[in-house]
Amino acid sequence: MDFHELIELERKPFKERVKLRYSAYLKELEKGFMFGRQGDGPVDAQMYYKDLHSDTFNNVLVFGSNSYLGLANHPYVKNKVVEAVEKFGIGTGGSPAFSGYTRQHKELEKRLAALAGHEDAVLLPSGYMANLCWVNGLMNRNDIIVYDQNSHASVINAIKMTSVPFYTFDPERLEDFDQMLHKIRERTKPGTQIFSTVEGVRSTDGSIIDLRRYIEICRAHDIITILDDAHGLGTVGPTGKGTLEHLDLLGQVDLRMSTCSKSLGAQGAFVSGKSEYIFMLRHFAYPYLFTSGLAQPTIAAISAALDVMEKEPERIERLHDNVRYMQDQLEAKGFNILRGQSGIIPVFFEKISVVGNINRCLFERGVFANIMEYPMVPPDKERLRISVMSSHTRDEIDRAVEIIAEVAREFDAL
Repeated sequence: MDFHELIELERKPFKERVKLRYSAYLKELEKGFMFGRQGDGPVDAQMYYKDLHSDTFNNVLVFGSNSYLGLANHPYVKNKVVEAVEKFGIGTGGSPAFSGYTRQHKELEKRLAALAGHEDAVLLPSGYMANLCWVNGLMNRNDIIVYDQNSHASVINAIKMTSVPFYTFDPERLEDFDQMLHKIRERTKPGTQIFSTVEGVRSTDGSIIDLRRYIEICRAHDIITILDDAHGLGTVGPTGKGTLEHLDLLGQVDLRMSTCSKSLGAQGAFVSGKSEYIFMLRHFAYPYLFTSGLAQPTIAAISAALDVMEKEPERIERLHDNVRYMQDQLEAKGFNILRGQSGIIPVFFEKISVVGNINRCLFERGVFANIMEYPMVPPDKERLRISVMSSHTRDEIDRAVEIIAEVAREFDAL
């Protein structure tokens, strides 16, 4: 379906929506369209994948993984996980509020908090849960949130679930954001708390906003700030601490959310901040209170990944070198890209609704990448989203760029 059909579809009654969606799915399946991929083996620069409807796994170049530092298959990390299984077993047996919290959890939380210059942190099973946690644990309908229009779906869902009044803003237009806050303050009763969240490294294109100016504006209006740094941790900053380190702003936001499933190559996420705010999350956030604590082997994996990141800063340097090299090669082929500073490279096409077909052909020819289509992005902003890893070789990058250019030319998109 193109974006016009999708818009019309959302206006249909539920049963009709299901029938039409499934019918379209079956027709596209007959044409060989790809609906998801299944991997086999450790996550690395190359691994085995297959189309969900295929019987054959093929070795592909992986440019669609968030394991930016290549830690998901690191020997030291794997050994620490094996040790943790032998010592602690495979599960915590309950939520952190009851039985699923250990000394190892506490030590890791303190370590994660320090990465942002914060006092404390809470661990969650995923980034989605972490965003649900801080909205649900800190806010109610008496507060207001002003959120980055590029925010992850989990932030938007959390706001809806908590019934918090909201406004959106464009982080590229911070003076408009300032004026919006002035107007909101004029219309709200005294004592109303306003929160604001923004992405550090933007997940859709890898760019970074003027975070320093954003923080200055929020402070002027007594705004509680939350930084979503899921794609910043491990990819930016001299030692990989993320956007705050990259911009020399450690400790300058009230809360930071980041994940352990991207650069750290493991699973889970965390929210760090002031002690009193983390207290609120521990005792009043339902996504934290009523979810089993992370398993000890996962705690060991995260801790070991942090060890490697600290001991091998050259991994971050290699990531940046690889990103710059791939950006240069893509531009040399004539592609329209956005040069960010993280591990994400967006590749834009003038043709609308072509990225899905391009991505399918790339996968068939041995390149695994991701795409951003409507409704994730506007129809004219659809893109191939390439994720670079520090473990990619120049040969792998050259091969991927050549295949991308070859396929794009076939679709008259280059």
